[in-house]
Amino acid sequence: MAVKRPTQRVSFGDFVADFDAFELRKHGIRLKLQDQPFQILKLLLQRPGQLVTREELRAQLWTDSTFVDFDAGLNAAMRRLRDVLSDSADKPRYIETLPRHGYRFIARTEIATEFLPKVLTGELVLAPALPNLAEGQLQAEPTFVKGGTPPNQRRKFWRTNLPARLAAVCVLTLAVAIGVAALRSRAIAKYPGDSRIHSLAVLPLQNLSGDPSEEYFSDGMTDALITDLAKIHSLRVVSRTSAMHYKDSRQPLPEIARELQVDAVVEGSVVRSGNRVRVNVQLVHAHSDRHMWAKTYERDGNEILALQQNLTMNIAEEIRAKLTPDEQTKLEATRTLNPAAYEALLEGRYYWNKRSLDGFNKGLALFERAIQADPTYAPAYAGIANCYNFLGLGMGPLSPREYAHKARAAAQKALQLDENLADAHAALAFTLYRYDWNWAQAEQEFRRALELDPRNYINRGWFADLLSFLGQAEEAQAQRLEVRDLDPFSIQAVRSIAGAYGAARQDDRAIDYYQKAIESQSDSFRMRMDLGGDYLRAQHFQDAAEQFQKVLTLYGPNVYPLARLGYCYALWGKKAEAEEILDQLKKERRPGYVSYAIAEIYEALGRKEEALGWLEKAYEERAPQMIGLKSNFDALSSDSRFQDLLRRVGVPNS
Repeated sequence: MAVKRPTQRVSFGDFVADFDAFELRKHGIRLKLQDQPFQILKLLLQRPGQLVTREELRAQLWTDSTFVDFDAGLNAAMRRLRDVLSDSADKPRYIETLPRHGYRFIARTEIATEFLPKVLTGELVLAPALPNLAEGQLQAEPTFVKGGTPPNQRRKFWRTNLPARLAAVCVLTLAVAIGVAALRSRAIAKYPGDSRIHSLAVLPLQNLSGDPSEEYFSDGMTDALITDLAKIHSLRVVSRTSAMHYKDSRQPLPEIARELQVDAVVEGSVVRSGNRVRVNVQLVHAHSDRHMWAKTYERDGNEILALQQNLTMNIAEEIRAKLTPDEQTKLEATRTLNPAAYEALLEGRYYWNKRSLDGFNKGLALFERAIQADPTYAPAYAGIANCYNFLGLGMGPLSPREYAHKARAAAQKALQLDENLADAHAALAFTLYRYDWNWAQAEQEFRRALELDPRNYINRGWFADLLSFLGQAEEAQAQRLEVRDLDPFSIQAVRSIAGAYGAARQDDRAIDYYQKAIESQSDSFRMRMDLGGDYLRAQHFQDAAEQFQKVLTLYGPNVYPLARLGYCYALWGKKAEAEEILDQLKKERRPGYVSYAIAEIYEALGRKEEALGWLEKAYEERAPQMIGLKSNFDALSSDSRFQDLLRRVGVPNS
């Protein structure tokens, strides 16, 4: 006796679960649901109305009970499943919880028909009549459609007319074949030509460890996969920030793909416990929403690079990416690492990406921990250099000169260990540009960084700033447009484009650009500061003040918005308010930026001597903002002392 194949497609409510395609749809639109939540749903749907115990779920989905905290993992998976179904544990429509026992699917289910040709559901008119082969005549049965000939006549007709039954089978078969051919024809017409994937987005891998503190690890794995795939020059890979825009998103994959303009999407999850790591990944063709490939990887922590290497190569093979011999060699090269160093690096980058004082300090401590674990780990030295570079902009307690010395030493150490490390070249270039005022060497280092890693939008954005400063407007704009194309959702991309408008004195366009970006990133410190700056240039003082005050409300006391607010008041003619902020700034113990900011306020108040005195102080402290001298102090431009200051800084004449 043949074993009955279990139902592979089940509908309930507005949903259809397709077990073969491993997907859940609502009104025909595919929903994002990861491996374990889907497997739980599958088990429940196969036994509707029956209790599925926690022990059964453990036995089938958590076969290695020591691998993760089962209770935390199951609870996290159930939360994700209920979120997708818009279900509630308190008032369930679909999944009922039986405390300490398990779960039961309580909604009505049926075999799904939305994927079947309509002829099989009795909704398709086949022909005006069916031929009676025995009599050579047309029978009166006109159609095969609901509501046609009365049921008793239809039953009598089919019982007494075997030839007609055979003919009907033939016609049905032919209709199904025609329907399938038509569907295939439409698919071919919709996706013609080469099926090779030319562009790809790696969505943030979900942390299924049941521990929110492990988020840095899943984000780090996402970053590493993006970085490795981006080394394939024939493949356009969406950058990290744009991918992270969809973290925990419930948007359908085709919609995400359209927004990112990619051919395929990689999504998956990471589970880590102790020294074991499991990664579930699937590749989805974006336009057809078709699963192309899926695989699970499991390794010890000290084999994480091998896991990443296998994953990258498998994806490259599946999408038929064209690899150069050099790319093939690099991707296949065996790499070793110290697990503790690598983990500290991932966590350090997680905090550095937050672009905050707390993030830079935590990142610095973690990069130093990585070096303690492995003193030859070049990426950790590059991370240290980047932290010092940003702390020197005015966030940290040391002078910019001291931070520059530390950043330079760390970047040079990284290059001694790995002279092909793009991040180290870019970190050194940043130091040379913002602190050493060595424009020629900074440009050389930036170009080398982009030669090694052309997809790095952060390094490219920094380079665009340098080119703009040097008066190379056309190339700077080209670099900014490249940043936008590489990472359209990043703050760097928004700042690059809006900054170009500002530099061209197209302030209204810059303001409009920032306003649209802030609609989707309302808590962005950097974009609100830049928007306030554009309002200042356009002399919209009240709007500017509101932006700086909003930043102070969102982030608390901070020298940056406070200084810009004082400058705004000075330009606005509100001298008392500006003087009050000057008194607050003079109490700050942050050399460099504060001196420069005080000079700006004094210049706006028309107090020339005080402004020049504070600018000299900023010069001695090596304030990185001194590169903005020429464009920010018009009232001092005719003074010989100011001209001498420009010469000493080395600001280009163009």
